[in-house]
Amino acid sequence: MSSSKILSKLYNLFSYSFCLIFIVNKSGKEYGISPLKKLGLAIRIVRNHGKFRTLTTWRQHLLLVEEIFRVPKSLKGDVAECGCFDGASTVVLSVACALTNRKLFVCDSFEGMPSPKNDEKYVVRGETTDYYVWEKGQFSSGLDTVKKNITKLGNIEACTFVKGFFKDTLKDLSSDSIVLVFEDANLPSSVEDCLRYLWPKLQVGCKFYCHEPWSIDVVSLFYNKDWWRDNLKMPPPGFHGSEQGTIMDLRYYHGIGYAKKYDIEGIKLYGKKKVHVGCRGFEE
Repeated sequence: MSSSKILSKLYNLFSYSFCLIFIVNKSGKEYGISPLKKLGLAIRIVRNHGKFRTLTTWRQHLLLVEEIFRVPKSLKGDVAECGCFDGASTVVLSVACALTNRKLFVCDSFEGMPSPKNDEKYVVRGETTDYYVWEKGQFSSGLDTVKKNITKLGNIEACTFVKGFFKDTLKDLSSDSIVLVFEDANLPSSVEDCLRYLWPKLQVGCKFYCHEPWSIDVVSLFYNKDWWRDNLKMPPPGFHGSEQGTIMDLRYYHGIGYAKKYDIEGIKLYGKKKVHVGCRGFEE
């Protein structure tokens, strides 16, 4: 057996260990979701993954489901998906929302991307020699296609469809509280729209998942002090996960990452003060 085949088998084995972790951990227990039920859900997610076009992996789907299951039952709020393509991730999120009695807002133009700004058109992907050329209308699938896929494989009763570009629709989203965002918008300007209108509604301790950890322009937005001060009057949250890193990082965050909302002022007031180890001996 060639070394490439051995590595492939090891990678697959390592990937499927994610299923085992998902099944045996305590996520979902508060909602009465047993390990047996999670086993059935994991099998369903893996089997359904190749049934239509998708830009997300089944491992990412399991990660998002687990995140929804970890939200305390007492914490009220909905889930928002920004950019759904053919609805592969929407199918999975709809099932998780139905199991936790939450509403899923499916936000998309359903006609593809808006026109990219001049500095957004060409994007080099990470440390590779590859690059993307974004065009208006890319990733178009149509609302009927998405609804058909969700009806067949997910739970359409949990979904509310929000048709239009994010800059026009998200400001009027009929939700006062959000416990998870999954954004797959590609264009930095579109990610800005998602953050501008959804971050204020995101509950403290909850996460904004981003499908562009490979994009310097997108990830740098989560560290841009000026943008956060001017648009949301708060410091930037930073970003967790990317396509580079250790094996454990790749397992969890390959192609996905997140920003977590913290109560920064509350931490300053009530958090535990720590002294950096390099400063010990200099304390008054």
